[in-house]
Parts: sequence; C-alpha cells; structure tokens
Amino acid sequence: MLTICRNLLIVGLISFTVSCNVAGEMKANDVSPGKKSPPPPNLYQVFTNGKTGFIDQTGELKITLPEDVYSVFPFSEGLAVIAKRVPNTNGRWGFIDGTGRVVIEPKFYLAKPFSEGLAAVISDGGLGYIDESGRVVIRPQFGTGGVDSDFAFSEGLAAVPLHNIDKWGYIDQTGKFVIAPKFRYASSFSEGRAWVGIAKPEWSIQYKMGMIDTEGHWIVEPQFDSAGLFSEGLATIRVGYKLGYIDRQGKIVIKPQFDSSGGCPNLGPERDASRFSEGLAAVQQDWKWGFIDHSGKFVIKPSYDCAQPFTEGLALIGVRGNEEQGWRFGFIDKTGAIVIEPQFSFAHSFSGGLALIGVGPTEEQAALDAIKAGKTGAEIDREVERNRMKIGYIDKSGRFVWQPTN
Repeated sequence: MLTICRNLLIVGLISFTVSCNVAGEMKANDVSPGKKSPPPPNLYQVFTNGKTGFIDQTGELKITLPEDVYSVFPFSEGLAVIAKRVPNTNGRWGFIDGTGRVVIEPKFYLAKPFSEGLAAVISDGGLGYIDESGRVVIRPQFGTGGVDSDFAFSEGLAAVPLHNIDKWGYIDQTGKFVIAPKFRYASSFSEGRAWVGIAKPEWSIQYKMGMIDTEGHWIVEPQFDSAGLFSEGLATIRVGYKLGYIDRQGKIVIKPQFDSSGGCPNLGPERDASRFSEGLAAVQQDWKWGFIDHSGKFVIKPSYDCAQPFTEGLALIGVRGNEEQGWRFGFIDKTGAIVIEPQFSFAHSFSGGLALIGVGPTEEQAALDAIKAGKTGAEIDREVERNRMKIGYIDKSGRFVWQPTN
C-alpha cells in the first residue's frame, strides 16, 4: 500500500535528496537491466493523486510511479530501491534509475540502497550483494541480523552477521571476512573507525561498545553504553545517562555531561545528541537542547525541546505545545535566530535547498482527537484517514515549493 511508503517517509527512513533527470512514468514492464542514466539533478519524493512521484527543486513533477509500487527508498548512486506488488508473494524488491525505469527487476525478498557500487539483497540463501547491473557479486550466505541495518559498504568494508548466529564481522567487496565475526554489534566505518559491541558474559543481551580500526585492532576496549559515528573527528559516547564526545585516537575531548532523555520524535537515531556538522553539535541539558562547538562550549544556549544537526546553514528545532497543539517544528541559523517559525507538525533538515515538512495532525494526534470526540472503532480509522497529515516541501525562505498533499 502507498500508506506503507508514506509512513516510512514520515518516520524518517526517507530523507530525500534524490537523483533523476528525465520526466516520464515508469511502466511495470519497462525493464532495462544494466543501463544507467547520467548523473541527474536533485529530485524529491511526493504523493500525488494516490501515487508516489518525484519533483525537482522548482516543484515541477518529473516522475510518477505506478500504483503497484508500494514502497520507495532514497536514490543512492543513481538508483533507488522500490517494492512492487507481485501476485502470490509478499511483494518483491528491485531498483529504478533516475528516469523512473526499472533497471533491476523486482525479484528480491528485500533490497537495500547502493553504497560503493554494491547493494545488499535478501533472497534464498540469505543476505548477499549485487552490482549496479543486477549481477550477484557476493552470493547470498549471511544472516539478516534481526536489526535495522542497510548492510552498507563504507570505506571498503561492510558489517554483516553469520547466518543464524548472532556474530558480526566485516567483509570486503569479494565477500571475504577481513575482520572475524565475533561481535554482538557492529557499526559502519566512519573516518577509519567503527564501533563494535561485546557481551560479557557472552550469552548476555547487554553489551559494551568499543572502537576498532579498519584492520580490527582495538583503539578503545569495550566500555561505553552506546556510541555514534564519527563526524568532523568526533563521535558521541554515552556513559550511564550522560553523553560526551571522543576523538579518533580514543581520547575523550568533551566529557560526558549532556543529558540522554530523548529528542525530536520520529526523526531517526540522533535522539540523544547529534553528530558534529558545520562545526556544531546539538546536545541537551536540563531537558532543553542547544548547540556546542568542538570545545564543548555552548554557542547557542539550550532553549529548544528538540534539535537536529545543522545542514546548509540551518538547523531543525522543535517546540512542544500543549496536548491539543502537539509538536511544532521550525528552523534557526547559527546565531540561534529563528529563520522559519515553528509551525509544522513534522519536518526534516534541509537537503539540496529544500526541506520536507508536514502540515496537519499526526496519526496519533488525529486518533486522540477522534477518541476525545467520542468516536470508536471504524469511525476513528475514518477520522485518522480524513485528517491525515499532508506532506510538502519548503525552501529556505519558508516558501512552499510543493504544496502539502497526501
């Protein structure tokens, strides 16, 4: 259902600056294996007339996908994952190019975006990898891990688990393990470092995080409760309920002192403290969010109910209203001045000059309003559908480039 794609978009799995270049509608039988379009300009996913489409930065509709495509993921390296209804199956996954053509036929149980020329796919036998022509490069042989992972290659390595065994290691692009599968958890590499988890005792569901280099050598022995990817030379670490930052050599440069009480709802993994971006990181203190520099000094004082990293000179911030108002999101600049007033019920950070926003109640708010009005059962479902949040795009002036639609 298109609802699945819409929900994926809203919870932050689809943060679109995508690539397409030719207008046209994808046909179900328009399959062109191995043919890839030239690098295209940015496009962004929208919903129009019950279908998924893509607009350019001016708001012009460029691609409309057929109704049997029920889920679409971001473009990566010129191709985008799609899920298509196929009779007598739970659906099959393949890829489209920037013109909307199917270039890798939907035939996989699941597919992940391309990274460094390869994409993880799940088929009979488990997890494997294909290249941009659809050719199997690493045969299906690994487990799916039971976690939300793209199994993406980063800096030449990908974290994968053994089949039916909860042990993670790192493979190269031939499928060979170059760092043995011995970890309970394994992150992607960033800036030459990766975080891995070790359980003690081994059967425990609890584990501590440590840092390794690309050869599997320990930089920091497992000791942290959680950690984030490196950005601008620093990564978040959590000790108990406090967060700080560590450098690539394993030195704690900003001691754990910031709160970890959660942040912007439905906006992905950076809910406690953000990565550094454009010289600043979003952290929280005494239940309010602000921004620090690389020394740990606040340059924008904590005054928001949630915040996300700066992108393209602006940062997404959120304020929590009363029960009727719910959350409202807007944008600030690096002085802390509000550039776009908090007014949207949902928003993503800017990418390619545009930001995804939501207008109207979230599903949870619409359901709550219906219950308060005495609605029950099917009436609540109808109210939620009728009052569903609409999705649009704004530019940095706050002007709508794509009017909110559902």
